[in-house]
Amino acid sequence: MRASRRRMLALAPAAAALVLLPHVRWSARTVIDVTAFGATGDGTTDDSPAIRRAMAAIQSGCTLHFPAGTYRFAQRWPAGSAAIVISRVTDVAVEFAPGAELLMDNLDPIAHTGTSHGILIRGQASRISLRNISIRWTDGAIRSLGDGIRAEGFPTLDGGSPAGWSGRPTPIDGITLSNCTIQASPQTGVVMHGVSNIAVNGLRVVDTAADGLHFNACRRARIANFHATNTGDDGLALVTYLAPQSSFDEAAHTFAFPSLTDWSNADFTVDDVDVVGGHANGVRIAGAQRVTIGGLRVTDVRSGSAVMIDSAEPGTDVGWNYVASRAVRIDDVTATKCDTGVHVLARPSASGGQQFTDFDVTVGRAQLDECDNWSVRAESSADNQVSGLRLDDCNISSTSSTGGNGGVGIDRARGITLGDISIRHSDPVVVFSAVDAQRLAVARLAVTIGRTEPTAEDAKPSVTLDHCDGAIDHVEITWPAAPSSWNAVRLSGTGQCGADAPVTIGSLNVTPPLGDPTIGCS
Repeated sequence: MRASRRRMLALAPAAAALVLLPHVRWSARTVIDVTAFGATGDGTTDDSPAIRRAMAAIQSGCTLHFPAGTYRFAQRWPAGSAAIVISRVTDVAVEFAPGAELLMDNLDPIAHTGTSHGILIRGQASRISLRNISIRWTDGAIRSLGDGIRAEGFPTLDGGSPAGWSGRPTPIDGITLSNCTIQASPQTGVVMHGVSNIAVNGLRVVDTAADGLHFNACRRARIANFHATNTGDDGLALVTYLAPQSSFDEAAHTFAFPSLTDWSNADFTVDDVDVVGGHANGVRIAGAQRVTIGGLRVTDVRSGSAVMIDSAEPGTDVGWNYVASRAVRIDDVTATKCDTGVHVLARPSASGGQQFTDFDVTVGRAQLDECDNWSVRAESSADNQVSGLRLDDCNISSTSSTGGNGGVGIDRARGITLGDISIRHSDPVVVFSAVDAQRLAVARLAVTIGRTEPTAEDAKPSVTLDHCDGAIDHVEITWPAAPSSWNAVRLSGTGQCGADAPVTIGSLNVTPPLGDPTIGCS
């Protein structure tokens, strides 16, 4: 039973000490009810002072509770840079009752920029639980200060700081987010820096100005049932930056390492993710290791990739730097109407360090439909070849005739391994292209072209291999309207043709059968 303020004031003088604590509900744990501190939840009254008074009462082992209602927070530039700040406590929960919402109405009235975060967790802290949180900003914010939920921890090793870190260690161990919703934040929906042992389940992020869910230098996380809609940047981002030695950017509260470590967004398990719309990538993985993703669905990402896994060495034209990710496994990915489906991109400089080119990425079952540019792309931006992509089972359908035609493209790569690849395209365009690819291995490549009306005699081949070596075990190409002189496959580059060609094709079946040669050479 919750002790109301009126009831407690009516108690006998012997209970006078309790009158000073109107927020206490005596139960298994102390409950701080924001309405006992004057919050109305009527959506009109500025509840900022009451929320701050309730926040000041937070101690280890308590719950900050918001009953049903809309709690308007209008204070600009609050102390601690957030409506609610949680720090130096253990075993604390913030819970919203069904129908409770924190309305962030504290934008700068002229610039329309944010002036605070919603909830900020600062180390040292442990076992922090956020349940049924709903935070919404008023309309009109431009990208600026203001994350929905933000955690600022600190990577520690054996209780101390790695060599090169600045500042006092303030770790966060154990954050749980359950059934939370962030809407229209001026920056990220949820962002965590230097946090270990994370559980996120049932998170919804809508209309943020930056990423939906972002991790930097975190470890041991489980993410399930995450939905991001129309984010200003990536839907889900696992990014850890590169520096010559372990370092900390105090202004951004970001961490950087000279190589992959156990804090490089390591040991992540992600299941059941939906990303719809957005202005960058569905999922972005950079400088991470030991990441497993299953049940990923990305739709209408027109400005990026459904899955982007990239690196950037200092000296390239990228503002941030990060090494190639390792031990990444993605299964059951569906990309629909995206610019690119799965993209592995190495950006090495002239030095060509292998930590920027040698990935370890396996994609299992993938269904990639109506990608405008590429469905699958593995490439290096320099002569140093990208490596480390294995694609086991992939079905592609496309009607695009721009960019990569929605097909598979491999450029300046080595050791790329593809299993069973099926591609359906509406038109006779190049749907599988490999350029400067060494040790290319393809088990089965099946291509079906849908056009039924006659076409020009100089129709483009479905498969092109330029300056490549390796083996394609089996190729099947079906085009009912193919002209008899059509070359279904074209090989080019020195030594590509003849019995000793560096690319071997175990078997080639073209339907209907064409006249010789079905393989063109140049």
